Amino acid sequence: MPAAEAGNTQGGVFQRLERAGLAATRALSVAGLIALMVLAVMTLLDGLARWLANQPIEGVRDIGGLAIALAVSCCIPVGLMERSNITIRVAESMVGPMLGKVLDALAALLVAVVMVALAWQFTVFAGKIARANETTWILHIPTAPFWYGVAAILWSAVAVQCVMVVLEVGRLMGRFEHSHRATG
Repeated sequence: MPAAEAGNTQGGVFQRLERAGLAATRALSVAGLIALMVLAVMTLLDGLARWLANQPIEGVRDIGGLAIALAVSCCIPVGLMERSNITIRVAESMVGPMLGKVLDALAALLVAVVMVALAWQFTVFAGKIARANETTWILHIPTAPFWYGVAAILWSAVAVQCVMVVLEVGRLMGRFEHSHRATG
């Protein structure tokens, strides 16, 4: 197979990988947004119950913190996949596009390292919560499963960022071109 055809085949693999990752992370972010919407409805109902009956709905605050943690973590992978982080393009415009590609690849690697540290720390935190048998204050719901869920979602963000590292290295090597913001 000629080199040009091999490059097109690899580019197709990279593009399919990027599209699949984008679809999966968008689905996860929808789950996070649904969790936020449920929390918003619960908060609204709690406020109405306080106003109309002077009786709050017990446990809304208990569930609120956990729902927010899950919802925020659900949106991190799509942010990584869509490259919606802040990017400064000074080096590329001053020195050339190759330096920009090198810096993009290094930045992707650095973000992956930070995501590993974050996911690891949430895993450790969830383990401590599980060992302590912590529960919510009012409803006495065990909180460790929620924090393990957050950790699992962060580990999925690590996987997404590893894909981004591969894509940036592929771009650096001239095997794949992509926009700086994936459009799906």
